[in-house]
Amino acid sequence: MDSFKRYLQYQKQVAEARLKVIDQFINGTDSEPIKRTSKIDIAWRVLKNAGRPLHISEIIQQAQSGFNVQLERDSIVSGIIKKINAGKMFVKTDPNTFALKE
Repeated sequence: MDSFKRYLQYQKQVAEARLKVIDQFINGTDSEPIKRTSKIDIAWRVLKNAGRPLHISEIIQQAQSGFNVQLERDSIVSGIIKKINAGKMFVKTDPNTFALKE
């Protein structure tokens, strides 16, 4: 490919990138990739959104409906209990019911 064709290809790619950014602003979408979120973070977000203690079944249900993430009951309970034992993030309010640590 000669240098002029490479220059034109470059200009085309720059123009397409600009149009993509303009479309994103018009449509209100964000081009930033979604960062990977741990399942403990999902449980934290569910509890934060709820603003009250939730039973593990509710946490799992809301993670599925709100975040499209399937939490395994034993795994997430184990993770939350580990955080509670470390004095971080969560508190246990009733059997299998958790809230955010204030």
